[in-house]
Amino acid sequence: MPIGKFYRICISIILVLLILYLLSKLEFLLQPLMAAFNVLLLPFVLSFFFYYLFRPIVALLHRWHLSKPLAILFLFVLIGSFMTLFLVLVWPTLQEQTMEFINNLPSLANSVQQQINLLAERKFVGTMIQNIDISSKVSGYLEQFVNTATAYLSNAVSWITSFIVVISTVPVLLYYLLKEDKKGYTSLVRILPKKYREDAITVVHDTDKMLSEFVLGRVVCCLLLGTLVYIGFIIIDLPYSLLLAVIVAILNMIPYIGSIIGAIPCILIAFTDSFVSAIWVLVIILIAQQIEGNLISPHVYGRTLNIHPLTTVLVVLVAGSVTGIIGVMISIPVYMAVKIIVLKIVERYEAASG
Repeated sequence: MPIGKFYRICISIILVLLILYLLSKLEFLLQPLMAAFNVLLLPFVLSFFFYYLFRPIVALLHRWHLSKPLAILFLFVLIGSFMTLFLVLVWPTLQEQTMEFINNLPSLANSVQQQINLLAERKFVGTMIQNIDISSKVSGYLEQFVNTATAYLSNAVSWITSFIVVISTVPVLLYYLLKEDKKGYTSLVRILPKKYREDAITVVHDTDKMLSEFVLGRVVCCLLLGTLVYIGFIIIDLPYSLLLAVIVAILNMIPYIGSIIGAIPCILIAFTDSFVSAIWVLVIILIAQQIEGNLISPHVYGRTLNIHPLTTVLVVLVAGSVTGIIGVMISIPVYMAVKIIVLKIVERYEAASG
């Protein structure tokens, strides 16, 4: 007697749960594998990120009749040149502002507390903020930061090992990824049974296109947003303008909520001067985000980032709680890749059932 669709689904779920339970009992075998995975995760993530970022440049150089190895080596020379310019022109100012910001954190906390006290004297907002003690909260955050930094320093050997692994492996992985380009995808498709190859080719093509557009789109949007914010901060003479603009640009790599998180330190720094300065910073960030969201992103992405904001928040929160900062940065492209695969499986299942 054939088993109904509902019972097949139930049996599949039970089998998956059983496999997960059995795997949880093999912790002594999985722990070394997870340790190796954590060490290799960052180099592979960075390598694939730079692969999708620089692949169009290598393709352009290749069309100009340069061989792939020569085009990649030329690209590495360009990257080294830009890094040298960054170290000479940008890094001194960024380093100075960073050190000044760290040294002035206690006084900045006191300035914020003074502004809150001034606001508390006003009739309409005083009742809402009169019990806020920013100084104690910032002191607690500083203590937590010091403890975290101490923990990292105590694991300096492990940090140095990870750094050496990244520096030594990323250029090599990036070279072979750019040189082989899509041959890895082709090899992956060939090992599948023939009846699945056509669907696999579609999934691989869609995923590759999505990742390429996502990486290029996020980098372009982050650079333009950071530039717009930096210009605005210079106009209003905001302290640590370059450092804050870099923070906004980096955090904007996380769609939707990254720009919100990046705006918080900017507003707090402006609030140490006056409430009006904080309003001006908020206006600048909102204008820059509107320009980036409504004028730049639609042309860069098209329909690539077709995710509901609530879904983005949930995906980022879950990834952050499970895998930390690396998980946050890769959560959206991983979600979109899984979505493409699942939709293709469902489409094939419905076609087979129909």
